[in-house]
Amino acid sequence: MKVLKFGGSSLKDASSMLLVGKIVGADPEPKVVVVSAVQGITDSIVTFVSEPKKDEEVQHFIEKLRDTHISILGGISKDMETKQQAITRLIERLAKLEKVLYGISYLEELTPRTMDLVQSFGERLSVILTAAMLQDLGVNAVPVDADELGLITEGTYGNATADLKETKRNIQPKIRVMFERQETPVVTGFFGKTPQGHVAVFGRNGSDYSASVIANAIDARVLEIWKDVDGFMSVDPKIVKEAVTIENLSYDEAAELSYFGAKVLHPRTVEPAREKSIVIKVKNVFEPEKEGTVIEPSGVEMGGTIKSISCMKNLAIVKAYGAGAGYKTGVMYEISQRLSDAGVNIYSAATSQTCVALLIEKKYLATAKKVLADLKKGVIDRIETVDDIALLCVVGEGLGYRKGIAARVFTAVSKEGVSVGMISAGASMVACHFTVDSKDLERTTRAIHSEFFGVKQ
Repeated sequence: MKVLKFGGSSLKDASSMLLVGKIVGADPEPKVVVVSAVQGITDSIVTFVSEPKKDEEVQHFIEKLRDTHISILGGISKDMETKQQAITRLIERLAKLEKVLYGISYLEELTPRTMDLVQSFGERLSVILTAAMLQDLGVNAVPVDADELGLITEGTYGNATADLKETKRNIQPKIRVMFERQETPVVTGFFGKTPQGHVAVFGRNGSDYSASVIANAIDARVLEIWKDVDGFMSVDPKIVKEAVTIENLSYDEAAELSYFGAKVLHPRTVEPAREKSIVIKVKNVFEPEKEGTVIEPSGVEMGGTIKSISCMKNLAIVKAYGAGAGYKTGVMYEISQRLSDAGVNIYSAATSQTCVALLIEKKYLATAKKVLADLKKGVIDRIETVDDIALLCVVGEGLGYRKGIAARVFTAVSKEGVSVGMISAGASMVACHFTVDSKDLERTTRAIHSEFFGVKQ
């Protein structure tokens, strides 16, 4: 058994979706197909509900969604009965979304729970299209919503985590029955439901994580993540055009790259797969003959060098100064707790006797300053911030054990005359990351890539 996940860029139009159909139809193995929303649909829904709307605006928006999906359907399904069934399902789904949007409009209130609910409709519409296309190609595909299937979440709205044990208890017998009926489940990615039955989403690119959760639940052999890229690259090709595809990564390497800026996978995709030692393959929908990147439990060292450089932009540093700030009991806990309660994620931290420095996203800088403003505890004198910060993360199996790699990295940086800010090494044996000014990000990245991959800048 395997799970195949297709992202929104694979579903942007009829021609792209037909490539998806060709991939699924050519694979004889029992499989679950997990899909994202049609490209741009979820963003359009989020934008629409961000401000109060009039009744006629709601109606117009629903009509636009209907026309977009029916237009794509016309290019992927020729069988009239299949097409009519799909249209009926689309209209039913859109009617439910319309009611929710009217409710938001009347109340002029959008709670996190309601936001998650409306965001789920992109995938609910997408599975209908994908299943209809596959049926037209001779695949006995059945559209399934993840919440009805029993994908259970725990945690907060907007960034939920799956309950793997409960999800497996729900999903495994249902999928087994569908396989016995020679059916191919086409399941919504991106969301599940809380124990109370409310929709909760997994965050940006959450369909990758959904697919991994389902792979865990059915004890899949392989999880294939189909994207519009060849796999993980040695660096962002927008920065270094000579970037190369990485053939093999360990779970740890892939997790570090994803967390620190590589947008190939949702950062938590590795977690459910790791529990069952499921092989993850990242492949390109538009060039399926390419091998892509294979992610396995154990990595392959590359001759004492690094495999990839990932980058994060739009970061900031918050510094809490005070005598004893770094060692006084409870200070670090209260700082991190306050930021966590405010929804601010800490990417890295460094302490000294007189300062605690925290790396966060720039967009949360004002929030961080506000929640930490009255933090004294007898040791915090002032809060200072530095914006326009970028982070680079170098990754490679065995990096933490090999001598000289960090020296080569920072020598290359030094030759560019770039000042390094916060450095974190040792927390992971496969990664080292550090900050620079945003203006220095691209030339620093190119310098490191040139050092390890021999490409001229």
